[in-house]
Amino acid sequence: MTLPRVIRWTAVLLLTAGLLLAGSGLWWHNRLWTPTHTPETTLVVQPGAASTTILHQLADAGILTSVPAGRIYLEGPARGREMQWGTYIIPASSRPVDVLEMLLRGRVKQFKLTVIEGMSSEEIQAVLEKAGVADIEDWLSVVAESGLVADLAPDASSLEGFLFPDTYAYSTGITAPAVARIMTDRFRTVWAEEQPNNIQSSMTTLDIVTLASLVEAETSVPEERRRVAGVFVNRLRRGMLLQCDPTVVFALKRRGEWTGRLLRIHWNVDDPYNTYRYPGLPPGPINNPGRAALRAALNPEVHKLLYFVADDSGGHIFSSTLKDHNRAVAKRKRSRH
Repeated sequence: MTLPRVIRWTAVLLLTAGLLLAGSGLWWHNRLWTPTHTPETTLVVQPGAASTTILHQLADAGILTSVPAGRIYLEGPARGREMQWGTYIIPASSRPVDVLEMLLRGRVKQFKLTVIEGMSSEEIQAVLEKAGVADIEDWLSVVAESGLVADLAPDASSLEGFLFPDTYAYSTGITAPAVARIMTDRFRTVWAEEQPNNIQSSMTTLDIVTLASLVEAETSVPEERRRVAGVFVNRLRRGMLLQCDPTVVFALKRRGEWTGRLLRIHWNVDDPYNTYRYPGLPPGPINNPGRAALRAALNPEVHKLLYFVADDSGGHIFSSTLKDHNRAVAKRKRSRH
């Protein structure tokens, strides 16, 4: 073969290869960058699903028109990134490349869940159940263990008190352990921020969180929180019973005996959470206190007050003697008639 013929054939081969390459590139581009005609689609990617499985899911849903094209994208432009599990809302007429990026970046469907200050773990369970989040049996099992806060409160018997009240953004399909971890991580953050205010050096973390839960249950008036904490601290130092009604309610609820109304007879219930019968703080928190209640428990107001009773304005009347307290109680009863 003469040199001119070699040159011509080489040119033909190079041109053919170039055309094939260009055609392949155009095919690949059209497959991934051309919008599909699919409606809005909910796609559920299971944890641990292989990329090939997910690509076939997309193809079966009509969102991806070529599994090989998708595989090329994952091995090339995606640079080895992995698609994330979760529930995705795929917009109508999406480009396959945009859907792949959505999965690679984990842009899953999210919802907001609000835990209010003073909610117990059971009340949080009801919120989770209503939102269709997590397996409830798993939630009860996770909350019953204290492993997530063992380093902070080694004497804690559960996560009650450490599920920090806040508004959270969760991904659909999130598990109970993940929900609990996010809440306890939030507690850790707030606890670290509030610790410099701590003057309760003789109290353990569990003691302070338990005290905060009593404050949270007793008052929602901001200026009263530190005062209420101070009353409980004074009573503890004097060896007096705390006589905190919310602890009795908690005791009745955990025994399955709560009917919605607290009666004087309930003060005699034999339960370690009943502070009318058992001295000192209850064994643990009775709810999950917010930042303000934690701050009050860390830095209670210094005073000589020992009693308080609700007034007609949503607050309380505080007294330092039983005589004054009885007068306040009598006044409260008269105002109700």
